[in-house]
Amino acid sequence: MDFGVLGRLSVSRDGEAIELTSAKQRTLLAVLLAGANRPVPPDRLADAAWGEAPPSPATLRWHVHHLRQALGGDRVTREPGGYLLIVRDGELDAARFEELCARAAGSGPAEVARLLSEAMGLWRGPAYADLPGDALTEEVARLEELRLLAAEQRAEAMLALDRADELTADLAALVAAHPLRERLRELLMRALRLAGRRADALRVHQEGRDVLVAELGIEPGRRLRELHEEILREEDPVPAVRPAQLPPDVYAFTGRAAELDAMDGDAPLVVISGAGGVGKTGLAVHWAHRAAHRYPDGQLYVDLRGQADPLDPADVLERFSHALGVTRPPSGLDERSALFRSLVRDRRMLILLDNASGAAQVRPLLPGTARCRVVVTGRRRFDGLVAGEGAKPVQLDVLPQGEAAALVARIASREPSAERPLSRVAELCDGLPLALRIAGARLATRPGWTAEDLAGRLEEERRRLDELRAGDLDVRAGFELGYRHLPAPERTLFERLGLLDLPGGFAPWIVAALMDVQVEQAGDLLERLADAQLVQPLGADPSGQERYRFHDLIRLFARERATAAMDAPARAAVLGRAFETFLALADEAYSRDYLDGFIPFHGDAPRRRAEPEAVARMLGDPLAWLEAERRTLTGLVARAAELGMTTHCWDLALSGVRLYEISGYLDDWRATTLLALRACRTKSDRRGENAMLVSLGALETIERRYDQARPLLTEALPGLSGHTRILALVNLASVERRTGRAAESLALYDEALALVRESGDAPALALTLCFLSGAYEDLGRYEAAEDLLAGVPALGIGRVEIEVAIRLAKIALRRGDHARAYELFSAVVDKAGGWRDRVNVAMGKEGVGKALAGLGRRREAVEVLTEAIRLSAAVGENARALEIRNFLDALAGDRARG
Repeated sequence: MDFGVLGRLSVSRDGEAIELTSAKQRTLLAVLLAGANRPVPPDRLADAAWGEAPPSPATLRWHVHHLRQALGGDRVTREPGGYLLIVRDGELDAARFEELCARAAGSGPAEVARLLSEAMGLWRGPAYADLPGDALTEEVARLEELRLLAAEQRAEAMLALDRADELTADLAALVAAHPLRERLRELLMRALRLAGRRADALRVHQEGRDVLVAELGIEPGRRLRELHEEILREEDPVPAVRPAQLPPDVYAFTGRAAELDAMDGDAPLVVISGAGGVGKTGLAVHWAHRAAHRYPDGQLYVDLRGQADPLDPADVLERFSHALGVTRPPSGLDERSALFRSLVRDRRMLILLDNASGAAQVRPLLPGTARCRVVVTGRRRFDGLVAGEGAKPVQLDVLPQGEAAALVARIASREPSAERPLSRVAELCDGLPLALRIAGARLATRPGWTAEDLAGRLEEERRRLDELRAGDLDVRAGFELGYRHLPAPERTLFERLGLLDLPGGFAPWIVAALMDVQVEQAGDLLERLADAQLVQPLGADPSGQERYRFHDLIRLFARERATAAMDAPARAAVLGRAFETFLALADEAYSRDYLDGFIPFHGDAPRRRAEPEAVARMLGDPLAWLEAERRTLTGLVARAAELGMTTHCWDLALSGVRLYEISGYLDDWRATTLLALRACRTKSDRRGENAMLVSLGALETIERRYDQARPLLTEALPGLSGHTRILALVNLASVERRTGRAAESLALYDEALALVRESGDAPALALTLCFLSGAYEDLGRYEAAEDLLAGVPALGIGRVEIEVAIRLAKIALRRGDHARAYELFSAVVDKAGGWRDRVNVAMGKEGVGKALAGLGRRREAVEVLTEAIRLSAAVGENARALEIRNFLDALAGDRARG
């Protein structure tokens, strides 16, 4: 249904009008609509419809009954507090009007004008126009006041959009209806003035003064008087003035072809954002010089001074008015903005607003016409101008390596190919144009320096920002501006992120740990840092987390700020939360990977749990999360080692082993383990040292360096217990097996098996049985090996299923059952691929290839084994790759002899 009260009372259903012929029923409906969806007491209804001669309750019920029949039986109900009329969303024009007014609040001028024009279009006359008596006097007055406020706000917006001509008739009618309302009269005067009707504007003022003196005995208010005076002294603009205010073009401008092409489009407003020193002003000025010929009426330029000391838009408009020939512009911001739009409305001008602090500073300076082009630069991302004014965003990043080196060479007046270290200089400057220009200038002014000399000076991270300073150009000072104006929480986060030094960026969970807040709050903080151009959004990683990173020079600045802001104990406390949160998440990831049945091999460092909802989102795919955080782990191990937090350090190093093993990140495994081992030895942490010796021994075993693995494992074994001892025993047994001592390995496996049974760790038991079966296989005791594998519990864990399939497949291959081996190894490839277990995919491919060779399908075997070589090398299994290559050579020799 549709109910109309903004004019004559009306009701319709599906477009068909419902006529209420009874005046009493119309009054009852009006009162119920004024209190829609709320009980209206019976005496309120009776007073409205019958006045001082109230009817009997039965008479009121009779009239309400007939109203209910007219509207539909479910619309009017009797409630404990009275009668209630059900009005659904969008059915009542007064409610739609108020909703549109609410949506307009806080929007840009174009959206305000659109929404309030729609709202004003709902009015067909005075509210409740045909209602007899004074039953709804207060509601009518309330709606009329809202109507006038909406009319005034709409007029403000349309004046801001330079649409004065569309306003004058509507405003004149409203002023005639409300002659004492000064705000309406002021708006009408401004509209007439901007429409070029100054005499009419002065007449409207005089009429208003006459009414106020005659009716109230008062003079017009301050705003009307000031506007009257401004119109009286206003001068006609001088159209012949053609300003040309662009700064000089940028020397040795390099690159940015894509950004220049984007700016060549026909968007009337372009916003360029980026970090300090990234070249926003340079790009804007260079493009402006290229495009100036397209704007024959001139160019205006102003440095808005960013957040450090932002210029008042009113002062900027005064400058612009002077440049356009107006010597005495009006005093108010709104009036100056309206005058500026009038001055440029018929011109084709280029307006460059450099170093803006935000959208609020820019909006009053916009010309309101698509004939002009406005380019805005600033550190913020100007989302408001994109959303409200349709600005085209150009996000500026650092220069790519080739263009960066070329810029240094041009500034230094050196041939790019003459000195290869120029590329290294560009890399150490992180592609940041300001840093590149400083580096080039230092080479240009120091003829005795080579690019290699400068690169050597820049290599020292703690001195790099000191080196990137030349005269009044200073990279650190540029970063300082953005940092200084951050709110306190963002500034604290910036400092604490400087402690991490992570090569792979960071996700909200680690920010939550650093700041001791919820993950959702951490994401909001990161977005605000990104808006300030101090971190760079990288998008979602494979686990679905949003990731961010520092540009390298900003990272160094953040590290400086962290050192200045926190003492050593404070830094350790903050980083400790990050270490402990990672450890808790890694434990949870492995637990989910092993279906909650796995007791992880870890140390005694505390665990700090994130909120369950965030953990569930992050670890929906546990291995994807571990993969995404692999470089985070490397950085955290290094930071823990630097701080001497050895318990955290070696615990973190262990937390990556499962990922390293299945994905073949053997270099990461070795680097983190050696780093933790050195830290433990420095602090005489014997337990951590033994754990790292076992981990390193396991790695040497995987890489088939058995002579190195045996002493590491043997040295650690006496001081081990629990899962650490189990891991050492299993790997030492593997060393014995693979060096031809399978019988000697059985005792080691038996001890490991006994410890596993005591621990109650079902996945560890299953895997130990698989490993023991390998020893029986080496001894030729295939049936015993198969019996062991048959006793492996069905846990539904991918790692266990893959290991069982590999063992059975190897036994089949040794027995010469190549068809069975082919089937089982193919299943291994499928299962391991599904679990992203790259190591076992390579092993499965090797087995498939050997089975194919045994079946006489040599061409297929060569293809599969060649792929197995590539996959093995990719995961660091170089010994396996060599073994497969030898097998292929032997296969080729057999074929040649055949």
